[in-house]
Amino acid sequence: MAKQLTPLGRALVVVCGLSLVGYALYRYGVFGKVARVIAPEKKSEGTISSSDFGGPAATSPGGTQASKPLTGGSRLNRPIRVAIVLWGGYAGGIMANGGMAPNRESVFSKDFGVQVELLQIDDFVKSRDAFRAGGDKGGVDIMWSTVDAYALEYGGLSKLNPKAIMQYDWSRGGDAIAVDASIKSVADLRGKRLACAQETPSHYFALYVLSQGGLNSKDVNWVFTDSAVEAANVFKAGRVDAAVSWSPDVYVAARERQGGHILASTKEASNLIADIFVARGDFVEKYPEDVRRFVGGWLKGVDMVKQNPDRAAVLLQKSLTGVNTLEDAKAMLEDVKLPDFAENRGFFDPQGSLVNYNTIYQTAQGIWRKIGKISDVYQPHQTVDTRFVEAAAEWFPNAGTGAVAKSEFDFSKPAKTASAPILTKTVSIYFPTGVSNLDENAKAVLETQVVDLAATFGSAYMRIAGNTDNVGSRESNVRLSRARADAVARFLVSKGFPANKFDVVGNGPDKPVASNDTDEGRAKNRRTDFEVVPR
Repeated sequence: MAKQLTPLGRALVVVCGLSLVGYALYRYGVFGKVARVIAPEKKSEGTISSSDFGGPAATSPGGTQASKPLTGGSRLNRPIRVAIVLWGGYAGGIMANGGMAPNRESVFSKDFGVQVELLQIDDFVKSRDAFRAGGDKGGVDIMWSTVDAYALEYGGLSKLNPKAIMQYDWSRGGDAIAVDASIKSVADLRGKRLACAQETPSHYFALYVLSQGGLNSKDVNWVFTDSAVEAANVFKAGRVDAAVSWSPDVYVAARERQGGHILASTKEASNLIADIFVARGDFVEKYPEDVRRFVGGWLKGVDMVKQNPDRAAVLLQKSLTGVNTLEDAKAMLEDVKLPDFAENRGFFDPQGSLVNYNTIYQTAQGIWRKIGKISDVYQPHQTVDTRFVEAAAEWFPNAGTGAVAKSEFDFSKPAKTASAPILTKTVSIYFPTGVSNLDENAKAVLETQVVDLAATFGSAYMRIAGNTDNVGSRESNVRLSRARADAVARFLVSKGFPANKFDVVGNGPDKPVASNDTDEGRAKNRRTDFEVVPR
């Protein structure tokens, strides 16, 4: 008969067994997997610099999603429910709807056969909860977003298979950077306290402007707030040196703080923040004809706003909660550009304009990944459905090809020579000794580092300043630097920019940034400065 184990013996057996199991779990990596689930590793935050924005790397290898024809589906027997916020960019839809509520006398109803209900949901979380619920369950079928923010949140919504279906505005002054009296240019932000709402268009705008002004994301002391309104308020209270927010709060804050002023806004960076509508995937598949009619009706409303902006301002004031006066409504309209049908078509065409849906989405996704906010990668064509804009063509027979006009802004008057630049971007463009022609390497540098800057700051002038070292006579260096700057300007004009956008200057050796006593210093002085100058 076997001898029974004592209590101590049984305890030792259990310990040995657990040890063997533990070793097996460790050997096959189970402990590591469990640890990552319980306490996910925080991705380290990368440094954002100018090389992360623009250039060929931001171009999607795929096209936009328009593969399936716009057929099938059924018709919706209730209003299309659309989430919007307090913003002037919704003027087109409000005009077409005659307000916010479903309206059988509206253009949407009479001309396009759809009922539309616009819901002002200013709370971001609530708007996304409504989108997840869907219109059949008291939520919404379509929500507002911006391309840069959509790149950030797409992964979290991917189970809904969301699709960007149209662009409803460009921010044209709606987003801005308010600064104190000591800050005159972007370079002056180094080491300063900068407030903004994290992971919002304000955050993206700040990252872009910093990078193009020669700073990176770690050169400022970020003060992240819960909202853009709060960012403006902490600046107004004097608790930070600068803040990124949107209209009207950012302008009020700059005005009410002594010495405060606006450093830069999307009036100059006119092709950076693009607002879009995103529809649930199941809604798109089930009711494609209603989506097409919604897009067509909205774009018809855009044409109506352009024909009668005073009427649009009246409707904005009556419809949106938070617009106190007619003057406020008119100011909101001035802070946005409402793209029409042709401009929508151009925006979603990867070849339609220098700055388009694909370039903004790819760039923004790369930025959010680099600072550790997302990890998954999606191609732009996975996130968009262009069929509805294309299929709206029947209502706009005279719209042309859809390419965005390169001459949107008036540069008939030359830039004011004395105007202080918002930012200066220094680029090293190699020229052989005594030569002012651009070689292929120099053109590639301009393509990757300057074309995007000129396109994004679409409404601003750009001063191109050529600089040399001090080898040779001053007079010959001034002539050579001017000739090289002229060659750069001609190249940019060949990309579709108006010639008067560029103010060409030849500084020669007069503005060194390093000592001319060393090879390294002289190399730094042989540079081209690109200064963004407000109109």
